[in-house]
Amino acid sequence: MPSRAQQLCAAHGYPPELARLLERVVEHTRESLVDVRGIVLSPSVSTGDFLWKGQGEDLVFLSDIDGSVIADTPAATRTAFYQGLVDMARGLGGPHFKIDLSILPSRLLGHLPGNFQTVETGLAGFELDGEGLLERFPTGFDPRASRQAFLLNLWKPLATAEPGGCVQGMARLLMDIPLLATSELGICRPGHRARGEWFLTQRPEPLGASPVLRRAVEAAMAARVDPPGDERLLRELLVAAVQETIAGLDGHGAPRDDPDRALVRRFTRWLAPRTPRRIAGELRTLVRRPGPPIADLAWWMGRKEAMGGAGLWGLLQVAFGGRPPGPGTGRCLARYARRPAPDPGDPGYVTRAGELYQAGLLELYPSLEPASPPGGEDALRDL
Repeated sequence: MPSRAQQLCAAHGYPPELARLLERVVEHTRESLVDVRGIVLSPSVSTGDFLWKGQGEDLVFLSDIDGSVIADTPAATRTAFYQGLVDMARGLGGPHFKIDLSILPSRLLGHLPGNFQTVETGLAGFELDGEGLLERFPTGFDPRASRQAFLLNLWKPLATAEPGGCVQGMARLLMDIPLLATSELGICRPGHRARGEWFLTQRPEPLGASPVLRRAVEAAMAARVDPPGDERLLRELLVAAVQETIAGLDGHGAPRDDPDRALVRRFTRWLAPRTPRRIAGELRTLVRRPGPPIADLAWWMGRKEAMGGAGLWGLLQVAFGGRPPGPGTGRCLARYARRPAPDPGDPGYVTRAGELYQAGLLELYPSLEPASPPGGEDALRDL
């Protein structure tokens, strides 16, 4: 009888190499962790959107393998598990490829956050191992969580300097546009490709009415389906598309090129209230690494996702819009990371500012330390 990995790959026309990799993932999970209830794969691999290409006689995997392991396993066993996933993925994919499996305790089933991604997984995920897990995923989501995720995803085009990496990062960010369009309507449409096609044919208001956003989604879909895509066109469209997306989401017009406190306040209004767990986590960060009391109080009271998102908007202008660094970008990133602002005259400003953003991300989500993958348990619960 075919394994579940083989069934998934046969259903979507995936290559047998992917089935063998998924079978190794199941074996590694069962060998590395205890009390494993199962593995749930999330879109895109579960919806037929996983991408690969031939390179000589080899295959190169281009999409991530995302999902969750439901397991009540000691924290001490997790580092070896995650390192095994890194080793397994090495040499198989492009600059963004990774096997990103978060470990979720079984007590969280039935209490997962109501965001687009968890609902999408419940609707269109795939149980690679275990039974009845998808039934415990939420069925309703808060669109504000999608806006928050978009602010975090402004980092994607800046995340790597590897050849082709920023191209796929731009495409990934721009594919948030159809996700936001359907999320704002309160409807979860699973699958990147299905959402993109719906966006281009239905042109949902307000984002779908923009010719710039439609061109951006077309270019992003082309880059995702036939990488590397048109880098020149993506660079040409990126900043304008992000600008129009921000304007369309709340109807308050285009943001200033260099962010200011007004943009941080604007992004703050996009976000859902902080959970008690999030508030406690931020207090723990201040206890671990205290700074000047007034600065610490301002950081704790402010919404860090809004600070970071505003700083990334300014940084995208510098990296892809050809604009010189403005003081607002550095101030936003410095407040986000609780560190000094980068020097606008530094020739490596984009790199220094990017490192500052990454430092701030770890201040906000300590679970994103190298011992656990991006999107780890704490981050998933808090988004």
